Amino acid sequence: MKKTLLTLLFLCFLSSFTYAQVTAGQIDDFEDDTVQGWIDGSATTPVNISSDGPAGGADSYLEDYATGFTGSGGRLIIFNESQWTGDFASEGIIAIRFNVRALTNDIDVRVAITGDGGKFSSSTFVTVAAGAGWTTVTIPIGASDLTSVGDGSGSLGAPGFDVNGTLGDVTHFRILSNPVASFIGEFINAEMHLDNIEALTTLSVNETKKVDFSIYPNPSRSKLNISLAQKTNDTKIEVYDILGKRIHAQALTGTNTSINASRWNAGVYLVKITNKTGTQTKRFVKE
Repeated sequence: MKKTLLTLLFLCFLSSFTYAQVTAGQIDDFEDDTVQGWIDGSATTPVNISSDGPAGGADSYLEDYATGFTGSGGRLIIFNESQWTGDFASEGIIAIRFNVRALTNDIDVRVAITGDGGKFSSSTFVTVAAGAGWTTVTIPIGASDLTSVGDGSGSLGAPGFDVNGTLGDVTHFRILSNPVASFIGEFINAEMHLDNIEALTTLSVNETKKVDFSIYPNPSRSKLNISLAQKTNDTKIEVYDILGKRIHAQALTGTNTSINASRWNAGVYLVKITNKTGTQTKRFVKE
């Protein structure tokens, strides 16, 4: 009898452990009226909302918010340490797709992971406009799509950080808002709704499209020159400093544009260009 009970306990433990590992194609749709293991570690605990998801009606979704104030609950970030941990590489997971809706303020959503190889943030982020309704976002997370963010205390790109090591054994997975590659969310007064968080093993043609552009010279002391591979009528550029503050924004009406950067502080900037084709973000160094 005792042996039987021990066997049952072991099987229950094994079942629980297996469930906690990421699998290709898994989806968190929140239709079970729970938060499915998602937390934010602060007083602004995420909650399951039973209606008005992307499908409307009784479609459930996850709601989370940040106050924007310094301290607990000020940053927009949500994480999972159960079914979104494990070996992403062997499962062939190359991207995360989810529905997101922003209230109060625009948010810049990206994903981040950590494991034995260190902390990494998706190089790509997608701006979701407040009040624009539900948006489908796809964030690539292959080894070439991730940026090392060290230990979160300034060791960006530190030697020894191994993206493949982390992808092979993710211990912590998060979705956050920050226009700069980071493991932590930005301080922002915003509300974020999430649904249908899915582990993708393939990408459609539309999901792989990016705006094709180049920056020259890079680094530069005075000019940020942008060259677009193709002209479209809805192209815009936004430039962010390393703290996530937008310092420049304008529409691009031609294939070649020159922006005066002489008054910008020396440092690294993120140049984001968006049009109907997609979005692409590149680094620019001001000397």
